[in-house]
Amino acid sequence: MPPEEDIDLREALATGEDLEELIVRASHDGEFLRELIKYLDDDLWIVQKNSLMVIMSAIGEHEELFDPLLRKLLTMIRKSEAIPLTIEIAKAVGLLSKLKPDLVKNAVPVLFANYRVGDPKIKVNMTYVLEEIMRQNPTLFGNMFHDITALLNSPDETDRLAALNFISALGENGSRYVTPFLPKLLAFLYDRDEVVRASAVETLTDVAVNNPKFRNIIKTKLSDLRDRSELVTIKVQEGLRKIALAEAREKAEGGG
Repeated sequence: MPPEEDIDLREALATGEDLEELIVRASHDGEFLRELIKYLDDDLWIVQKNSLMVIMSAIGEHEELFDPLLRKLLTMIRKSEAIPLTIEIAKAVGLLSKLKPDLVKNAVPVLFANYRVGDPKIKVNMTYVLEEIMRQNPTLFGNMFHDITALLNSPDETDRLAALNFISALGENGSRYVTPFLPKLLAFLYDRDEVVRASAVETLTDVAVNNPKFRNIIKTKLSDLRDRSELVTIKVQEGLRKIALAEAREKAEGGG
């Protein structure tokens, strides 16, 4: 969409049409980028989401906008009621954690605090954001591992499931981020709640796929598991297949 055209920007954001053209324009026009930020306050979540998508594709060279944008995102995440918008906010904060780690590092304790005291909706939203930061820049959580451990030990199923998601995200970045939690993950295979057990299988599968160091022990534990839950049994079968595929892929890439 050429800059000289008289466009209805809000309509373009609402329909999702011509977003690539908007990204190109925002990348070369700082004023247009700032104009897009105003649409993060729009009443329609789809306008907010598409505006944020364009902004994050173009903001790399505009470090002066990182701080005000992060503040805006932290406000938005508390209010978001649309999962697609929540996911886009989480991805944006995750990207900022790579572009400006020190800025986002200061927000991590706030996000955890919001998770702890928030209502169910806020807990879900904070989980998305924290998980994405862990995936993009796990070094920001050096002093926060005790918070994850506390969630693992929580009597609340929601907390335990959130912790499992966090560990899966951390595990994408190497075994050292998973090692402290491995004994607890294995213990979760025998949790009283079948949903937690099934989620533990999924997390252990992710850990095994991404970290060959733990693959044999996890394969053995899953293979030996005899769970009466159909849900857990299905997850175990799926997990063992994924691990086998990861091994086959690595063998092929290694030339045999």
